[in-house]
Amino acid sequence: MAASAAESRNPLRRDLAHLRKAEREVAFLRWCGMGVWALILLRDDLGIDSRWAWSVYAGGMVYATLAHWRLGHASSIGLSARLTSIGDPVLAALMCAVTGGLGSLFYPFFYFTLLAAAFRFGWRDAVAICALNAFLSLLLYLFVPVEGSRLSDLFIGFFYLAFSTGLGVMLARWAQQNLDLALSRERAFRLARDRVRTLLRRQIHVQEEERRHVAGDMHDRLGQHIFMLQQGLSRLNDTPHVSADMRETLKGLSRDVQACSNDIRTMMNDLRPTVLDDLGFSAALREYVARMSDEAPFELRLAIEDGVGVGRAEAEAMLFRIVQEALLNVRKHANARRVEIAFGRGENGRGALTIADDGEGFDPDTTEPGHFGLLTMRERAEALGGELEIASSIGGGTKVTVRLATKVAA
Repeated sequence: MAASAAESRNPLRRDLAHLRKAEREVAFLRWCGMGVWALILLRDDLGIDSRWAWSVYAGGMVYATLAHWRLGHASSIGLSARLTSIGDPVLAALMCAVTGGLGSLFYPFFYFTLLAAAFRFGWRDAVAICALNAFLSLLLYLFVPVEGSRLSDLFIGFFYLAFSTGLGVMLARWAQQNLDLALSRERAFRLARDRVRTLLRRQIHVQEEERRHVAGDMHDRLGQHIFMLQQGLSRLNDTPHVSADMRETLKGLSRDVQACSNDIRTMMNDLRPTVLDDLGFSAALREYVARMSDEAPFELRLAIEDGVGVGRAEAEAMLFRIVQEALLNVRKHANARRVEIAFGRGENGRGALTIADDGEGFDPDTTEPGHFGLLTMRERAEALGGELEIASSIGGGTKVTVRLATKVAA
């Protein structure tokens, strides 16, 4: 993706890459033409001097080999392309010279050289090659006479050369217009994608800040009230004149208050684990998995590579949310017995997070609309500048892989 963006920002590099690709295709067609030429010469039924024909063929093979070598080793692909755009018509003229002049079955090769020039360089070079082909045709008419040939045959050849030039220029212009349109749409799409990612990052940042704010309010306000309520119940329970029935009631209320306190603490951790801000993603993930292991209906295994960390608070929060969403999906849909979570260095030292289960699995290409869990995880991964990959099959479990765009910190 980065390479394509760099090419889009550098038109010269893109044009050279396009020209190099075109030269490879022309080289392939040139070798095909040499192969067909050999087969025709092997038939030896053209009524020509085979010695001269094979001599020209040998020269053509040397030329094709040198052109192919320059394609892979020359520093200037533009110079190589222009040399072959001249060399190909000359080779076609030599082929026609030893196989019948203007009436040679190889004469249509002139048309192919015009089309190739139009697609590689544009109309100016195509017109120049057309003039070269017309001059070579004139030489064939003058110096390789064919019995029964007339001047009108030469003009008919000129007409077809001009027609091929016009057709090649027209097709090349259409192709260029389509290419420009595709590049314009690509730039618009890339700009829209970048805007969406920016808005998504901003939205996620605001969401995390709001979670942190709500968790802080619950801790400061509800926590204080719960603490005062517990202290009041404890003092009432220690009062000497409280009856046995009232004492049991107070103990029950104390248990309810403690359960309420535990629920609030769990909600605060779900909203924004304090350990995520204090100790980072790895510690928060260990604590979350330890807590989930007591509640989840499946076995949880966690593997974190030693000495790795995300290093950015925003990225850590997004990765943590991806793990939460993935485990929620497993709990709702997978019917799994075991879930394995791993975090460490992936390719080129970039961070990699995987969540794999042995559940029922699904077909990622036929996910029913209305299920936003996978979409949310993908959006969070892309907001990080990374990518999310889902591998799953019916009955084969599911593996979610998040690859970060940056290297993990030690």
